[in-house]
Amino acid sequence: MVRNYNTILNEELDLSGYSDEDFIEVFVEYFRPWIRKTHGDEIGKYPMSLLVKKYLEEFNQDYGVDSYLGYGNMLGKMAKVGFALAQKGVKELPSLNKGFLFTEKFKKIIDHFFSQYNFPDFVKMHFEENSPFNVYGYLVVEFEPAMKYEGNLNEISKFGTEFVKFIENYLGFERGSTAHGKLNINMGTPRFVGQEEWINKFFNKTFKKEIKKLPYTQSYLHSVKLEIQAYHGVYSKILLTFKRSASWTAENRISEEIKGYLQGLGYNTNNLRVEKK
Repeated sequence: MVRNYNTILNEELDLSGYSDEDFIEVFVEYFRPWIRKTHGDEIGKYPMSLLVKKYLEEFNQDYGVDSYLGYGNMLGKMAKVGFALAQKGVKELPSLNKGFLFTEKFKKIIDHFFSQYNFPDFVKMHFEENSPFNVYGYLVVEFEPAMKYEGNLNEISKFGTEFVKFIENYLGFERGSTAHGKLNINMGTPRFVGQEEWINKFFNKTFKKEIKKLPYTQSYLHSVKLEIQAYHGVYSKILLTFKRSASWTAENRISEEIKGYLQGLGYNTNNLRVEKK
């Protein structure tokens, strides 16, 4: 039933590395002594299930915990209230959290690893570490230069996986909860920047207008659509939808002429692909 609380309710307190078991322990540590103090030692010996069922709402009121946290199954209630107690600072949870930022401490090593890929200038590395050893990163790719790049972009989509392996195998960090002294690192897929401006200025206003001047497009091309891909590869597709009257020969000729038009503007049609829908 382990479930991490990834939503931090208090900006000053990071509880994201803990799970239900930790918060249940907090609840039990405070609940049973409260029972003995409030209702006597004899009642304090009763089964936990009975005590929670009978006295949880009263306990919540005494500790200023929202009453809605008393809903759900028994263990869920205990975890929610324990989380609220920790979040309010009633209980300081033990932690093996590091006292420094991973991305600052190992910046030189990270930069050196990145430099080994010899990425073009339009590819940058981005990391977010709002609390020590909670790291989220991804590569940022400028859209238009990427679409015109003549080199291989395959390594961009592989970088995140290989970077995490480097952290584990070379630096020797184990991934997991920061409360357990481990590194919570996740690498997202590459992100394009500048694509919206490119779509508005070039694709919608120039490209769509100019291809209408090509032979046969007025007669056989129905529409064009753009699909941007950065998950299993860094490329984009211009998808052509043809009218029913278009022959196979006409479709191929139009496709090749559009490719030629793009290549004349400096685009690499392996990155900015032209395909039939």
